[in-house]
Amino acid sequence: MTGTGKRILLLPEKRRFAGQQPSTAFTGLARRFTTEVLEPGETHQLQRYFHPRDAGWPLAALCRQCESGDAGSEFWLRADPVFLQVEMRGARVMAWDGFNLTESEMHAMTAALQASFADHGIDLLTGSQGTFYLRIRDGIPLPSAAPVTDMLGCDIAGHLPSDRRWMALFNESQIVLHNHPLNVIRQQNGQLPVNGLWFWGGGIMPSSVEHGFETVMSNDVMVRALAQQMSPGRGSDALCDMRHLRSWPEIEAGFDPAIKTLFDFSDGTRWHWQPEWRWYLWRRKSIPVF
Repeated sequence: MTGTGKRILLLPEKRRFAGQQPSTAFTGLARRFTTEVLEPGETHQLQRYFHPRDAGWPLAALCRQCESGDAGSEFWLRADPVFLQVEMRGARVMAWDGFNLTESEMHAMTAALQASFADHGIDLLTGSQGTFYLRIRDGIPLPSAAPVTDMLGCDIAGHLPSDRRWMALFNESQIVLHNHPLNVIRQQNGQLPVNGLWFWGGGIMPSSVEHGFETVMSNDVMVRALAQQMSPGRGSDALCDMRHLRSWPEIEAGFDPAIKTLFDFSDGTRWHWQPEWRWYLWRRKSIPVF
């Protein structure tokens, strides 16, 4: 990363590093960190740094533009494949990524589902990252739903769309996918079935996205989509997306004590580091722990 400003390390929840011991050198510096607690969740984590100029959080349109370049001025929704675990009084989202769906599986699901969406005047389109997109005609109200990134492990009760149209499509998708032969084959192969779609991220392409980054390093299409639509003028900060890592030594490898750094964990914890603190005599009695 080449930014001359501060460096932001996007990290998973601290519990992902439970039982791992920071190095002696890092521990010595960590005693000088300052800590703040912010809103938890990956969505709030990204919203701390990326600000679409128009209202809302239109990740569907941004991701569609990043993947296919055809978002235009239409309304879009993401329809992410999920695995729902049925419980006594409802269902819980147990997986939303990592399905590694093949192109043929995506087309099979599209063929099975598109008639249901077409009946409501909605186009169901496949994406290149194992998800679906819904192209919405103007005048059809968009559902308000929690981002799928924040739904892992959550009971869907209280998060379902209130609009009859979207509730019907949610239920129809579950029924179609639950009975689809591809899920039988996936389970026989030891793979998670896809038994639902989660609708979220509705909106149209913003005119731009404000952020202060000169460089962004991430394999996440959502981060790349946000970074791609930056406002005129370049920032000086650098962002490194490390949310996929589970090894603390790899995190330390991305930390340069000579650069102002924010360690931003998706559980809302954020550690601050200033290079000049290396020379301070004061130290905290305790250090941040996992």
